[in-house]
Amino acid sequence: MERWFTLIFISVVCMESEDELKTRIDELEARKAKLIDRIKQLNRRIRYKKYEQKALQPFLEQTKDVKIAPYRKRKRSLEFKISTAAFTPRMEKELIKELRKIDDKLNEVKEVERARRKIRYVEQDIKEGEGEIGKIEVELKDIRDELRKLYEENKAIRVAARKEAAAQARAEEEMVSLGDLALIENKG
Repeated sequence: MERWFTLIFISVVCMESEDELKTRIDELEARKAKLIDRIKQLNRRIRYKKYEQKALQPFLEQTKDVKIAPYRKRKRSLEFKISTAAFTPRMEKELIKELRKIDDKLNEVKEVERARRKIRYVEQDIKEGEGEIGKIEVELKDIRDELRKLYEENKAIRVAARKEAAAQARAEEEMVSLGDLALIENKG
């Protein structure tokens, strides 16, 4: 009788730990699926950004000699000069005319400036996306390692339960029931 309680207790404990393992495995599998989806999103985004980068390259190559900084510097200098110094109306008019010429030249190179800024943002997005993918891959490796251990543990529990069930079945076969005992005594 005591052996029966022990076997039932072992079976219940194995079932509980097996259920806990399955729950943990399901949680890790769900987390792994989310991370894989995130990697897919990042890869699509990086691919798009690389196409964008490739599209900007020819324009940037053609305009690599265009200097924008001197125009900006000259414009700031003229604006400061006009706003702080006292000039004759004629001199001020000449300065304003020069300022307009600089503004026109800046408008001409505005697309170049915009493309240069955009390529910086694109390259930064690519770098950030690749960095995030690297972090996710490390996390995925940890999850896969833990899942491997949990699957092995689950398999060991099932094998142990199967062995225990087989041992129990053999023990039941070896046991003689009271009815069988009565038949044996009646024959004897």
